[in-house]
Amino acid sequence: MPTRNVMIISAAMLLSIICYSKIPQNHYARYYERATKELGERYVQEVDQEKLFQGAMTGMMATLDEHSNYLPPRQFEGLDAILNQEFGGLGIQIEGSEDSTELKIITPVLGSPAIQAGLQAGDVIVKIGKKFTRDMPEDESLNLLRGAEGTSVQLSIRRNNDPNLLEFNITREIVRTSTLRGFQRLEEGQWDYRLPAPNDNYLYLLVTDFGQRTTQEVRQVIEEANETTGYDGIILDLRGNGGGLLLSAVSICDLFIDQAKVVEVQYRDEARNVTYSSDAATTLDATKPMVVLIDRDSASASEITAACLQDHERAVVIGERSYGKGSVQDVVVLDTSGDSHAIKYTVAHYIRPSGRNIHRTKPVEQMLADEDWGVQPNDGYKINFEEPQRIAYLDNKRKRFIIKPAVPEDSPDGNSEITTIEFEDDESGFTDPHLQRAIEYLHSRKI
Repeated sequence: MPTRNVMIISAAMLLSIICYSKIPQNHYARYYERATKELGERYVQEVDQEKLFQGAMTGMMATLDEHSNYLPPRQFEGLDAILNQEFGGLGIQIEGSEDSTELKIITPVLGSPAIQAGLQAGDVIVKIGKKFTRDMPEDESLNLLRGAEGTSVQLSIRRNNDPNLLEFNITREIVRTSTLRGFQRLEEGQWDYRLPAPNDNYLYLLVTDFGQRTTQEVRQVIEEANETTGYDGIILDLRGNGGGLLLSAVSICDLFIDQAKVVEVQYRDEARNVTYSSDAATTLDATKPMVVLIDRDSASASEITAACLQDHERAVVIGERSYGKGSVQDVVVLDTSGDSHAIKYTVAHYIRPSGRNIHRTKPVEQMLADEDWGVQPNDGYKINFEEPQRIAYLDNKRKRFIIKPAVPEDSPDGNSEITTIEFEDDESGFTDPHLQRAIEYLHSRKI
């Protein structure tokens, strides 16, 4: 080999060694590699390396705060679907049966392949393809239901305890979900965003999560209300809303306040701190009386929204003290070439416009009485649910969420295939004290 080439190769090798020595090395990674190698070769039974990896990641993230964790592929895909408000599938909300692993449909999603195919609330999925759901763990059944757009799945359904199963072959589609609900369903299954008469002059907007399209959904309802009969007040229900996207919370506040500070986000590196403010040009309604409903499960983006509207005296907050999650998480996918393993970890804390703290550092029972955390309802508007009330409220909300199955209705010519959607009246007698207090407040603000 020519001397010149040897010198070039030697110089390149030296440069590589110098560069490598300058890269910070985590020597603990070598310990992990050594441990997994030992277990893989000598453990008494064959070791699943993926399970070892997931266990190690779960343990590592558990040493941080309660909101930082490892997301295996299925959990990451579920979080991604919630925030992006779309997924490939059938479009059904499901729950496990009490006495088996069979899956029960809570409700099909409006406009989904499931509802178009005729699946109904209360249907039980007995078989997926040739596999009985009673013989599979729930996770395996869910994986079989999911799939890429354009693929199909065969379902065997038991309806109304009829032993004769109904067969459905359904093609999966991209299902787009809404994070906005009204108070009750209309006959076609769409939401009615007004309270029942005589309070139908008030808009009722229940936000389940802060996703990519949440602000667009809220904006559309308000604009349509303005174009029709108008309205005299707004109830923004954030009870049970665990959060979502920070920017979604900021843009929701932007709909209801003129130029003002929404939230300040503080990082470990103070140079990265950022203050988010609203823009008067995008404000829809900065004057109509407004109520925000919160409870003990309202967290993160919900607290940003409630705190902002409360601090600027734009809305009265009614309900229970919120969860106390004043931190911001980032999600990083570790490998996009295959399964989407990811970590979700805290990168910052946020401060409400008044400068007060929201974050709770310990379990509720360990917090001192005078410690400042969460969002407190306005004076005179704190109403805590007793457990029976809470159960009744959740049951009532769930019933209003369900799209009721169509029932046969004979036509004048005797054709019984014509259907209509009927709704059962709620016979529970439940009265929502938070909502009733909100209505009373809005009544008091009428001019």
